[in-house]
Amino acid sequence: MVLSCFTCNTAQHQQRPLQPLMLLLLAALLSNIHCYRAAVLAPNINACNAPLNLPSAEKVFHCCAPVPSYEPQLFRPSAGSAGAAVRIRRPSHLVTEDYAAKLARAYSLMKELPAEDPRSFTQQANVHCAYCNAVYNQSGSSQRFQAHLSWLFFPFHRWYLYFHERILAKLLGDDTFALSFWNYDHHNGTSIPWFYSSTSYPYSILSNANRDAPHVLPNATAAVDLVVAPYERPRDAQLKENDNTMYRVMIRDAQTPEEFFGWPVRQGEDAKTYSGAGTVELNPHNNIHRWVGNKSSVGWKDMGTFYTAANDPLFYAHHAELDRLWEIWKTIPEHLEYEDEDYLNAEFLFYNEDAEMVRVKAGDASNTTLLGYVYEDVAMPWMEATPERRSSGPATLTDANKMCEVGEWFVETPCSIVVDRDPTVTKNSPWLHEHLVLTMQYDTSDLELLLYLNYPSANVTTDTGCEEYLFSMTLTRYVLMYQDMVAEAFAGNKTQRIDMSRRLHAVGLMEETSVVITLVPRVSPSPSPAGRVAFISASMEYTVPYQRSDTSSPSSVI
Repeated sequence: MVLSCFTCNTAQHQQRPLQPLMLLLLAALLSNIHCYRAAVLAPNINACNAPLNLPSAEKVFHCCAPVPSYEPQLFRPSAGSAGAAVRIRRPSHLVTEDYAAKLARAYSLMKELPAEDPRSFTQQANVHCAYCNAVYNQSGSSQRFQAHLSWLFFPFHRWYLYFHERILAKLLGDDTFALSFWNYDHHNGTSIPWFYSSTSYPYSILSNANRDAPHVLPNATAAVDLVVAPYERPRDAQLKENDNTMYRVMIRDAQTPEEFFGWPVRQGEDAKTYSGAGTVELNPHNNIHRWVGNKSSVGWKDMGTFYTAANDPLFYAHHAELDRLWEIWKTIPEHLEYEDEDYLNAEFLFYNEDAEMVRVKAGDASNTTLLGYVYEDVAMPWMEATPERRSSGPATLTDANKMCEVGEWFVETPCSIVVDRDPTVTKNSPWLHEHLVLTMQYDTSDLELLLYLNYPSANVTTDTGCEEYLFSMTLTRYVLMYQDMVAEAFAGNKTQRIDMSRRLHAVGLMEETSVVITLVPRVSPSPSPAGRVAFISASMEYTVPYQRSDTSSPSSVI
């Protein structure tokens, strides 16, 4: 018997505690919930498919790695395996001109390698396309191998950067060489680092023509919370929202490994079908990719889409920052990494600095000291962005608050819904989490919905630095159409499951039999048409947390 989830329908729920024998049985089932599962092993690279989810305007191509004539051996890091020197990754906005020139030299050498060399820039960029547009099948399964949307996200990208960095170091003949990280989480690091945008020799090789023109400017402020892009937001306001976002994804909403790393995915499971991405993958990861990508190119490439993102050298500085955030998250009290054997034994294949394909395990990526590098300490202003509680009791709707009507289209005006809940469910069964299941209809929409709990006066000017802020539901052409920006019209429904448990506690609503949810549309700037959305339904669901469900829908497409 494999236990997937528990669901309690409040209309049918019997309001009595479970008997002790049933509790013992439940505990036994939960302790063996994964007994018939297995780790996602290294992909089968002998059979390579075309990338999935390419925009309709993109030509079909292949991004498969060269297939070795030998069986890749397991590489396990140990003291000294990455060289004698500990490499120090420094913030990009503080590096010297000498470092920038060395980085440019390294990429010049990489781009001079023959395209078929697995260490060449072309093949290095193809690694991301292959793993993230799922060109391979999982070993022993017909399911595609997807490195996003699950607990594979962080270890995959750490190993990817590790070997990329080692290749650059060997090309330079400098074992101390390290990538820098683009620390847009710091107020002084929010613009694209100068040497990635310079048109002057030798730095021009680090530039990329497929970037969003307004965001290449030296005074541009990266929008960590970007889904739709109001370029006119004042810098101080954007920095505040950046801090609010970083605090949520690193602390408030990332208290468990499932929340931070992403949900488990095991052999034979399809990660891309469900919204199991971790907090940092959703943003800043996705949003910085979008912010940099050229809005006039197919799929917002290069940085704006999986299959071309690594064609931009800035990709590696972006992911070094995300890798650093993993290290920071581990230092926060009570934050624990996964110990699940299926996580620790998940596998990837990479070519090393000697052009040898090796097999690596997710669990071996945890210790950066064994991998031979550390991050330079820098200030983190977002650590002080503690959210405030703005409501003092259960909200009541007045005539001034617009109610969402089922099937009524709206674009810009916020509206509220009242959702019934049963406070006895989680009181009698404290292991269950309470989820808001919200379904919206969209029609050629290009907007996001900011969701607030117990805050009916919230509007588009309300910042997200409050306990009442819940989630951003993305209803944009870019996400709904998998980056296909040329479709003239599209329509459908999207259902989002949002874990409410911690928010209900924080706002003091655990005893209430109903709660107010306010939907605040945030519309793309002109000339993008906003389209329209309509409320369809909302209900509370009580389940074991972090279980994949058919009511989930994709929420992480770069």
